[in-house]
Amino acid sequence: MKRLPELASITAFLTVAEELNFRRAAERLAVDQTALSRRIKALEHQLGYQLLHRTTHDVRLTAAGEAFHDANRSLVAGLAAAVERGARIASGQSGHLRIAYMTFAAVELMPAAVRAFGIRHPHVGLSLDYQPTQAQKLALARGEVDIGLMLGPFEHSDFETLVLAEEGLVLIAPEGHPLAGAEAPSLAEIGRQPLVLGTDRQWDFYRARIDEVFAARGICPRVAFQAPSLFGILGLVRAGLGITLVPGSMLGFCPRGLAARPVADAGAPMQSIAAWRRPAEGLVREFVADLRRLAVHRADPG
Repeated sequence: MKRLPELASITAFLTVAEELNFRRAAERLAVDQTALSRRIKALEHQLGYQLLHRTTHDVRLTAAGEAFHDANRSLVAGLAAAVERGARIASGQSGHLRIAYMTFAAVELMPAAVRAFGIRHPHVGLSLDYQPTQAQKLALARGEVDIGLMLGPFEHSDFETLVLAEEGLVLIAPEGHPLAGAEAPSLAEIGRQPLVLGTDRQWDFYRARIDEVFAARGICPRVAFQAPSLFGILGLVRAGLGITLVPGSMLGFCPRGLAARPVADAGAPMQSIAAWRRPAEGLVREFVADLRRLAVHRADPG
């Protein structure tokens, strides 16, 4: 395969073709006129055909030179556009970001971060995909998403994480329920009531954490119903079919007809985190910066 010309030689030829004058072309390129002439001759020798007709009075393109000029002008323009597009993506000015989120992130944090990011980066596309925590970890590993908003902890050498919130558990019960009037019901009291919890499939990591919380105190909870969505869970609770447990972020989003109460002895708080693959690229860094600002504001609203 014949060796292809270097970009510098093509650029030099395109400049001469535009100016049809070696002196002016050399001035534009900030090179010696003689050196420019030698470069064009070397390019013609490499190609095996003449690009320019040269006389003492003028410079003209050959038919082959016109074809070579037209093809390479779009090539160089496309290359310049590609370099610029890459720079904009690397700096976080454009591109596309894929975000996975779990249920509790969708209540407040994820929408706020998407809004803040969209204001600062209006030319960046965002894709939002609901996924349980364990599914997010797999999607990150496969490169299917760029950032995951999930329950922690999550420690892996290939990924970096940011703790967004640490929250205690909150009981959600129908208004008028005996525990709805308690200041802070205990796990023992909650464990004696029928519970409505998420399914193992859709609430994998969170469901496991709830089971661990009860098991740590030797309590075997009464799971009356399971539902795959938060709306389904809250609907069953409001119908009086049981009570449920959610992270503290739900305190301000309790639907009508339901009461929220902090759990007195839930133990270690639930951790909400953001996770992304190392090293973080421009768009990911920018979104994480918004998440970090929001997390600090929530922790210290004053």
